[in-house]
Amino acid sequence: MFRVIDACDWDGLERFFHPDLEYERPGFARFEGRDANLRFYRDIRSIRGEHRFEAFAIGDETGACWGRFVGHAQDGTPLDVPFADCYRFRDGLLWRRKSFFFVPVI
Repeated sequence: MFRVIDACDWDGLERFFHPDLEYERPGFARFEGRDANLRFYRDIRSIRGEHRFEAFAIGDETGACWGRFVGHAQDGTPLDVPFADCYRFRDGLLWRRKSFFFVPVI
């Protein structure tokens, strides 16, 4: 899935999403349903780059991964952001997703 996201292949992304997918992402209201999640990637997400992973932990119904997103914002600002994702799967597809981004706290 992340290779597809990093390649901005939004049509290819659909094959990973359950029709009832819910995605919680910091800074946004929850995205509910496959179409809302596809619209997020096609029309709202304004960063480009690649996910670099430290680890995955994937089971039949749950999973998690963590690493860094390295790239740039739409305005060209460089990004190097640690992240983690938690997942639940249904029918072999991504059904629930929650992302966490880690930034220094002052």
